[in-house]
Amino acid sequence: METLTSFEAFKAAIQEPFVMIVAKTHGCNTCKMINAHLNATVKAFDDLKKYQIFVDDVDQFRGEHVVFSVPTVLIFSEGKEMLRESKFIDTNKINRLIDMAL
Repeated sequence: METLTSFEAFKAAIQEPFVMIVAKTHGCNTCKMINAHLNATVKAFDDLKKYQIFVDDVDQFRGEHVVFSVPTVLIFSEGKEMLRESKFIDTNKINRLIDMAL
């Protein structure tokens, strides 16, 4: 999973056809577990681009996308937010959306 280090990189990444962004912080242990679980869950979807962004490094992302808690999973399609899951992440919901879209 590639790390986005600036808001400009984030804006460019979400213009792709189908993108999953995992917002987290450096000290979040839950984020590490969720990240590993998501990688295993969405591994079969080759067309899905996967990124992570550390909200403590990119404050503008946190403010403009109203991310108050981590982990937060955001799925975008061509710049439009399609799904947002925070804290208690329903991977089945994510998989259903990806199945429908791809």
